[in-house]
Amino acid sequence: MSAAGPPVEVPPEIVDYLNGQRTLTLATVSSSGVPRASTFLYVNEGPTLYFWSRAGTITTSHIDQNPVVSFAIDHYSEDLNATKGLQGVGECQVILSGEQIARVADLFGQRFPTLSPGSTMSISFFRITPTELQFIDNTQAAPSAPGAFGAEFHRERSYSVIQALPLRPAQTIVAALGSQSVKAGETVVRAGAPADKFFIIVSGEAELTRADGEKVTLGPGRLFGEVTIMRDQPRAATVTAASDLELLALDRDTFRDLISQAMEITPDFDQIIRDRLDAS
Repeated sequence: MSAAGPPVEVPPEIVDYLNGQRTLTLATVSSSGVPRASTFLYVNEGPTLYFWSRAGTITTSHIDQNPVVSFAIDHYSEDLNATKGLQGVGECQVILSGEQIARVADLFGQRFPTLSPGSTMSISFFRITPTELQFIDNTQAAPSAPGAFGAEFHRERSYSVIQALPLRPAQTIVAALGSQSVKAGETVVRAGAPADKFFIIVSGEAELTRADGEKVTLGPGRLFGEVTIMRDQPRAATVTAASDLELLALDRDTFRDLISQAMEITPDFDQIIRDRLDAS
């Protein structure tokens, strides 16, 4: 089993919320597509979550078959305008290291001092590394329209390895990413050319020029080329290097395969794609 990935950087209010809650609802699915939802006590280190379960349960069997999970953490309030919660998707792994098991068991003891101490031989500890987080906070949301049924829930995408695309997780997730250097003043892609690659800027700045003459400066962490690939159209803009550039590039077919896989495992990934297309 692989080790934990690099730290996930999320807004501090998300970590504060996680620190203040105690239970999560975990959704798993078997290899044949049978879903299950269960509630667990959890502890956390930043956005990384830990829970325990007894061996042989349906949940542990599902995780063994399919490590991709989704989860929800919330606190009930009769006042819908006071609703807060967290929804996420991540990769779940059983913890095998005795040292890590002891550390996580100690975290549980600190957060839940009334839990009876005892042997951990009959249980397994699991780690959830988030790949997608959405924070629900209705305390800052506008009230629902008069006469409307229910309530609107204000969601904010707080972290995503797909949309925010931190560079280290991207290299881990997509081994096919290749490095490319471009000198200042050179053209990276030209409008009207085939969309054969998707790019992520590692360092330097690029200037994107649209057909109407509008110019946009792109810096480290920004990506381009994905919209034309998803639309299967020629490039709609020219991108030139405003300074020396270091890029990560992914070819068209591999990128489309990645999109297909993500749409299968991430419940709202299709909405991410629609948002990207609508914003272009």
